[in-house]
Amino acid sequence: MSTKHLCVGSLALNDTVYADGRTSMADPGGNALYAAVGANIWSNQVGIAAVVGYDWPSEYTATLAQSDINIAGLVQKDEETLRAWTIYEVSGYRRYFSRNTEVVLLTPSPYSSRPLSAEEAARFSEAARRVHLRSSPLPHELPPDLWHIDSIHLSPMRMETMFAWIDFLQDKPHIFVSMDILPYPVDTFDDPGLLKILSRVDAFMPSEVEADSMMPNHNAERFCREIAARGPKIVAVKQGDHGVAIYDRLRDCFHQVLPYPADVDDLTGAGDSFCGGFSIGYCETHDPLQAAFYGTVSASFIIEGFGGLHGLQKTRQHALQRLETLYQINRLSVPQP
Repeated sequence: MSTKHLCVGSLALNDTVYADGRTSMADPGGNALYAAVGANIWSNQVGIAAVVGYDWPSEYTATLAQSDINIAGLVQKDEETLRAWTIYEVSGYRRYFSRNTEVVLLTPSPYSSRPLSAEEAARFSEAARRVHLRSSPLPHELPPDLWHIDSIHLSPMRMETMFAWIDFLQDKPHIFVSMDILPYPVDTFDDPGLLKILSRVDAFMPSEVEADSMMPNHNAERFCREIAARGPKIVAVKQGDHGVAIYDRLRDCFHQVLPYPADVDDLTGAGDSFCGGFSIGYCETHDPLQAAFYGTVSASFIIEGFGGLHGLQKTRQHALQRLETLYQINRLSVPQP
């Protein structure tokens, strides 16, 4: 089966601790994995591009290989896989702590009252930067035959890596480009780095936290319009259990989509799987609102279990049933194929 949709980002091993004492260790995760599985729920023409570290369990790769997801874009490196603790508080707030060796060795002790010196903070930041850079693939590392695609989703990566992908995609206008972003504080929406990215992105889809890093205490509609004015024809803000706010610049329409009432087990990867499902939805329907419903369905499946691979068990028939319910929740008629 040919690959038409590529999901780019990282693989990660997630160690989760819930407020009620439940734990789950070394779950298969990473933004590229969640995006690819979210897309695969809707299509059997999905590929994944990510770095596989020496400690990434081979059985996880085997499970991917046995699915419809094309793993030709997995790049093997003799490096640690991204790994982190995800700790849930009673309030629902999540905290993340890197478990990668060189970052752990520089992580300040929570029992120390002495603030980090400027030099210590710089070393910690640089270690985290190196870990993330080597954990993300670059365009030239992928096989050339992977570029016969209709869409590509760029999951959050370091800005240096994002720029490399944007440069590579400049002369490929036929590829629909969607993108999520790490928190990126800016003084103005005309920040050169942000403008460089927005100049090539068709759909810009940050989370609320990421949107707030660019526009503190943001209003979703205003944020979407400000971003769309600088390039993207679609802007979506993922709002967790509040759903998603989405703006269609070509139709000048702003929508608020309510979430599907999933049986939540682990929220990790919800936003990434939304993006994967959205990309398929848009390529199939060319309607941002319908695409948001595709993405919402993908996210609803992912959060009902630990790790990303359980989503491979969901079929398109499962997704269509959930899509119909979601349209009813949002009081819209189900579009006919």
